[in-house]
Amino acid sequence: MPRIKIDNKIVISFDYAARDKHWGALSAYLIEKHGNEHFSDHNKVEQILLDGFNFLTQSFRQLISTEKKLTFFLYVHWLHEQSIEIYIKTLSGFKLDLIAESEFAMYRRILKLILEQGCDFDLDWGTFPKSGSEVFEMDDKIQELIYLGTWIYALADNIAFQKMVEECHQISFDEKRLLVIDWQYHYGKTYQQLFPMLIEDYKSGTFDEQAIYELRAKIEECFKIEIDFAGGIIFEIQKHHSPQAPDLQTIEPSVLPLNLVGNYGISSDLAETFYAGLTISRANKLTIEDAILKPHSTKRYMFRPILVYNVGGSERALVGKQKFAESMMVLATNAIHWNAMFDEWLSLKCIQSFITKKGNEHDKILEDKIEEIVKSKGFLYCRNIKSFKQTGNKNNVNIDNEIAGEIDLIVINPNNKKIYVADAKYNRARYEAVGYRMDYSLFINLDKPNKSYETKLNKKTDWISKNLNVLEEHLSIVYKKSDIDLKDYEVEGIFIINTPTFYMFNGHFKAITLKQFADFIDGKYEYPDLYIIDEDGEDEMFMMVRHPYFRKPLILTDETFED
Repeated sequence: MPRIKIDNKIVISFDYAARDKHWGALSAYLIEKHGNEHFSDHNKVEQILLDGFNFLTQSFRQLISTEKKLTFFLYVHWLHEQSIEIYIKTLSGFKLDLIAESEFAMYRRILKLILEQGCDFDLDWGTFPKSGSEVFEMDDKIQELIYLGTWIYALADNIAFQKMVEECHQISFDEKRLLVIDWQYHYGKTYQQLFPMLIEDYKSGTFDEQAIYELRAKIEECFKIEIDFAGGIIFEIQKHHSPQAPDLQTIEPSVLPLNLVGNYGISSDLAETFYAGLTISRANKLTIEDAILKPHSTKRYMFRPILVYNVGGSERALVGKQKFAESMMVLATNAIHWNAMFDEWLSLKCIQSFITKKGNEHDKILEDKIEEIVKSKGFLYCRNIKSFKQTGNKNNVNIDNEIAGEIDLIVINPNNKKIYVADAKYNRARYEAVGYRMDYSLFINLDKPNKSYETKLNKKTDWISKNLNVLEEHLSIVYKKSDIDLKDYEVEGIFIINTPTFYMFNGHFKAITLKQFADFIDGKYEYPDLYIIDEDGEDEMFMMVRHPYFRKPLILTDETFED
């Protein structure tokens, strides 16, 4: 039975009950299309992974489309509300004992996906389950969707890694003709060693603690309303119609703007725009494919807490109290600093200007933390340098152009004779390869190399290397020191990132998280060399893997040492 209890709340866990049905069908489909072979060619593997992703996505769509009753989606909605309560407790130290954190996170993602896709269907009202067996039937269907969803997300990540890493995966079929996806070379063992190290780096990232308050204030200013009323009226209406189970009560979407008009005297257009931004409906929901491949789209249930379903021929809004609060928090912490906002709300110039302001200042959040660390070390440094001061009557040397571009930070460590030329990137927290690839394409943009973060940092590092005398003069003026001598210093370009991302393991430049930064500029932290023993096959092979880690490795064998 897939049902478990956590903190006296129901969670539907992943299990392999659906494996024979869906993995077997997927394997048979891929064998028929591509053959029962071992595949390692990069492009061929990517195509097979994509075919697998599309096949399971279609299976997910077909299974969920068989559900025609609102009751099913009400139940999923209730499960999701309970999952939020559990998640909030984990933020205060509550430990999940019956399910891994990663599995619980995936469970919540798939519940959201199910709820979004429900907007597509013409539903009947259905009846409340009269027996435990009816509830267990819904559990079984949800568990099957969780199995499919888990593997859809996994294949999306496989494809993302395949696009970032040369010859990343290999594909074969076992003796039962079932699909096997594996890493090539040392990649699997490298992944197993490196990625568990990231947990503390995620926890150490900085964020804008005032963002939620600023966002609330700006919404109230621009829409001329109060957030607490705009959300609270929804739950009062639900409670009025269903005192015993308000969370399961749907309401007419058109009623919500009327309450804002009546209470605040604002225009109908403004009131409708407010709720439209918070709504997912058949008109704006993403496909399953887009929902998975565009995890930070503001057209996701993650950001929009109001679901509009078509029930019995009429539109009905389903809203959770926990989800409404969660969406406001996620919007503040994982959207506005990256110029992301609902299209509907961006029709207001007041919101536009706020988003532009927050987007412009987001790197400063990280840079302020970095500067505190550098100051504590007592190192000479420059921040946000557009030009360098020069002695005598010489003009400043301007670099805020094609020569190099503004440099976020230069740090001089006299102990190891290093000059760090740094670009700060206040990146979003990414937890999956699909998100990592979004970052990766910014650091390494193969289509537009001049736009790549790497290309830009390379120009800045090269310029400093060739103009140490200019930097010396600037520092001597800023710090009033006449004995600064940088001629024997090594210049190293680095990125400083807020939270981990895959580029840090496979880029030309090192990408140092906020947690690592203090030790790194002190010369106390370096990317480790990995020592991996491959015991597969007859011969034991020893591999030493250095940064960048996900490249074809240096392989040492007995013959190497004999030579």
